[in-house]
Amino acid sequence: MKFYVQLDGDVIRDIIEFPHEGYQEVDIPTPLPIGINAGYYRWQDGKAVLDESLKSDSEQGTPVEGLTELEKRVSATEAEAASLNLAIIDIWETIATSS
Repeated sequence: MKFYVQLDGDVIRDIIEFPHEGYQEVDIPTPLPIGINAGYYRWQDGKAVLDESLKSDSEQGTPVEGLTELEKRVSATEAEAASLNLAIIDIWETIATSS
């Protein structure tokens, strides 16, 4: 079946079913290998080949670019939500004791 792969050198970064700029047309039998677009398959001699070294590098937990920044934002948002919840509790207590 025809697919279109985005390559980084010979490493498959993405695979789609329609032509797109920057993607190369390839014939790959289906079903596609699980994780073919996870960054640990290479396109070699007209075939998708699993590269265990890329797979182990990927599984070592190398942070995705921008993940640290996202974690900081989530943490700040959680702190703000906790602060707002405490303010709401204070308002409810004031209302309850005022009546």
